[in-house]
Amino acid sequence: MLEDQNPMTGFRTLEQAFSQGFRMKRVPFTDDIFIEKDIALGAERYTYARLKKLKVQQIVVLNGNQPLNDLPCFCLFYGTLEELRGKGLTVSFIEKILEQFKKDLHKRYGKEYYIEALIETDNEASLAIAAKLFGEPSHDGVDERSGVPTRVWQYKVTR
Repeated sequence: MLEDQNPMTGFRTLEQAFSQGFRMKRVPFTDDIFIEKDIALGAERYTYARLKKLKVQQIVVLNGNQPLNDLPCFCLFYGTLEELRGKGLTVSFIEKILEQFKKDLHKRYGKEYYIEALIETDNEASLAIAAKLFGEPSHDGVDERSGVPTRVWQYKVTR
């Protein structure tokens, strides 16, 4: 995984931006979940963060990718603050964000799209989370940018 794709880099980048006055938009009907939409790696990116004051607790990023089976595809990246890991919070947070993403994703993308998770094969915790979210992986591969072996989940969503 490249540094700019690493969710923990996202933690640091957001907190640095917060220290300089940047603020994310609160997701309606939530107290602690915020969103920022922008362009990254040449595609739309949706960054969701659970914040405690201006401290990032959890993050989910969905970044546009090449179409998959002629449908839009978004790469999923996620992270949880180290001291919150192992408490059963990550899967439920990602599930909540994936439901929110269905609402936030512009209608021009249509009713169906893919979520793709590429997890480095040595990241056992993230592999377990992806398996809980999506079941069996689609296949194994190698990350094009970093050359690192990955396990890949490609999950079709209908909204």
